[in-house]
This record gives sequence, structure tokens and C-alpha cells, in this order.
Amino acid sequence: MKIFKRILLWSAFSIVLQLSGLFYVNNYFLSYNSDFKIQKVTSDNNKTNAEVTVPEGATDINVSYNGRYISYYDNDKLKVINTKTGKDTTVEFNSGVKVSYYKWLSDRNRMLIAEKYSSGSESKFELAYYDVDKDTKDKITDLTWADKKAEVTEIQASPLTNIIYIKISLSGNRNSIYWINIMKEMTKVDTRAYVIGNIRLVPHEDKLVYEDLTYNKIYVTKENNPLTISGVLKPGLIAVDNNDNVYIGDTANDKISKIYYGALGKDKISFKEVTLGSEVEKNDIHVSSDGKIYVNDNFKGIVKDITSGKEYIYPGTFVQIYEGGIVSLSENKVIKTEFK
Repeated sequence: MKIFKRILLWSAFSIVLQLSGLFYVNNYFLSYNSDFKIQKVTSDNNKTNAEVTVPEGATDINVSYNGRYISYYDNDKLKVINTKTGKDTTVEFNSGVKVSYYKWLSDRNRMLIAEKYSSGSESKFELAYYDVDKDTKDKITDLTWADKKAEVTEIQASPLTNIIYIKISLSGNRNSIYWINIMKEMTKVDTRAYVIGNIRLVPHEDKLVYEDLTYNKIYVTKENNPLTISGVLKPGLIAVDNNDNVYIGDTANDKISKIYYGALGKDKISFKEVTLGSEVEKNDIHVSSDGKIYVNDNFKGIVKDITSGKEYIYPGTFVQIYEGGIVSLSENKVIKTEFK
């Protein structure tokens, strides 16, 4: 009878612990807001109503998934501006903390922030989240200690699996990747490469696609063999869309003229080919969450939809593509060009 009671007690404790973790994720750094308001939807929802200016010298300029907010790092401050109202918010940090890296989530007005604390010859990293709509910031977990020159250079997060991957670049061009789950448990990922390029998360599975820059290969975690495409000697990882399609460029002379894509699954991937029509830089290729391929021409100020052939002209300097269009800076002012 005592053994039965102990089993029952530990089972109850385990369930409570799991539910606590789920509650935290569901209500905080990967959750949607729980306050709902009924409002009329207008056609100019993505347009910039306020005149928003980004200061000269600002770095790490990013846009939220729906284009509602633009953010940047300036004078050791992380600034967030509402492009509809012009409201300016400064994200607060403890003394001595610098932002190593931050990234907007792909489906809500919330960002993940890697905070860096320097002490002597070492650096300590912590992961936090900031909810813009609620104006709240909270620590998620400690990451790791590393050398003083180390920086977080990429964050990938999936609200579907509640998994986060963090890439840290160390001295000597080495990289480490860490995995974090909903219980804030963290482990170092066992990769088949030391020098890692782009990383992309598979939305519906706990898998990460990453580049091995030393041997020009692309791997998927939990898989021993690299992704291979016949005739492609130097593959470049571009994106993974919401349907788990991985997009790989055929790289030659550091430029890409063809893209191959296919869905990751249990069977061997059958890649489809897309010809871009010209050689372009990998950073100028953008794949939307629904699989549309866009190519940006910085010199002409044009973004082209490869599938439809439609071109979108934008003023000034390209910043980012969001789900409804393009954000650019013209004379330091934020301009939105909608996809129509």
C-alpha cells in the first residue's frame, strides 16, 4: 500500500511539473496574448501611419513578422518603435548587460534576446524574452559561459514544438549550438561540424538543418548523412518554410543561380528545381513562411517574386521582407511597400 501511495505521489508531482512548464511557455515567451478585442479590419493595416526615423549609425535593424514594429540597437540601447503610432520604447537591461543577439518570433510581436555579461576573460549568456504589446521582459534561462569574444549569432524558435536553438560563435571560427525545451532544459547539440554557417529549424519536428562550412555540406540533426543533391558541389542553406520544405542554393563563385527545395521526412527528399534567371548573393534570397521565393536587387531597389515574376519597387535601402511587404529606409525614414 505504501509503494502504491509513493507511485501515486510521484506521478502527481510529475504531472504538476509538466503542466507548470506548459503554462509558462503558453503564457509567456512563446504564447499568444490572451486579451481579445473586436475591431474593424481596414485595408491599410500594414501601412506606416506614423513618420518613423531610424538614427544614423543604428545597427541590427529588424522588423516584426507583421511589420507593426521596427527595432534597432543604438548607443547600447535596444529600441522598439510602433510604426502605426510612432510610440518609442526602450527595452531595459541590468547594468553591464549588452545585447549579443535578438530575434523577433515568426508569428507574434515578441522577441527573444541573448544577453551578454562580461567578466574578466569570460562571458556569460542568458536568454530572455520581450513582449512588445505587454511591455514586459523576463529571463528564460541561463545559456553558458564562453570566451570574452564569443557572441550569439543565431536563434531559431518554433512555437509549434516549443523548441529553441541557440548558435554561439566562439574564437577560432568554432560554433556551438544549444537546445532548449519548454521545461527550460538545455543541452549542447551534437553536430557533425565545428564551423557552422546558417541554421534553420524544422517547424513541425524537433530537427535543425545546418551548414558545415569546412566541407561544404548540409546536415540535419539526428541524421548521420548529409543532404545531397545530384550535381550540387557547394550547397548553401537558405530557408525552411512552414511546410517543412528545405531550400538549398547551388553555390558557385559565392553566388546562386538555382534553388532546390523539398520536404524533410522519413523518405529520401525529392528536390524540385527553381531557376533564378541570374546569379545572386545568398543574402538577397528570401523565402516566405508559405514558400514564396523573393530576390532583392539592392542596386535597382526591386524585389522580384520568382514564381509570379512580379516586381516590387521600393525607395531607399532594403531592410527586410515581412509577411505583407517590404520595409526600407529612405533618408532614415521607415517606408513600407506592400505586396499586392
